[in-house]
Amino acid sequence: MKAYGIFPTSDFGSPTDDGVQNCISMVSDIVCDRLRADGDEFHYAVDWRDPGAPPWQGWTEDLAEPHIVPLRDPDELGRLVRMSVDPFSTGSAAVIRSIATCRAVTFGFDGQAFLCLRHEDEPPASPDPALVTIEELPNFLLETDYFDGWVRPAPSLSSIS
Repeated sequence: MKAYGIFPTSDFGSPTDDGVQNCISMVSDIVCDRLRADGDEFHYAVDWRDPGAPPWQGWTEDLAEPHIVPLRDPDELGRLVRMSVDPFSTGSAAVIRSIATCRAVTFGFDGQAFLCLRHEDEPPASPDPALVTIEELPNFLLETDYFDGWVRPAPSLSSIS
């Protein structure tokens, strides 16, 4: 596997700025294109959420329940990726992963995306390096656990009663 960082070239000042929205769209499009390469449509994400809470809005330790969310629909995948890239949105996925190819993406806090691809996959490319740059991060997989998702211990049986 190889890791890539997809980075906006400027700070995001305002959610209404056209340049900001273009940058968010570009990062999202690059991510979705590489995740769905060669017809891969087997993407899932885990949404930890409190009972009754809306999707992708965060969670409370020892209260949240995991919801496995299939993302076979390209529009649904695109919507979740865009929400996760957009630092002005109120929700985000931690990790989106393909169960067929193990491609995965996780997100930074300022419009960045970190993409994990197979060695044989084409690397991501920016259609406009003035807005978005891409950098191969050869040590990213060795030095982090960003693509592992969020793991928490199962509740003990004594706490369920």
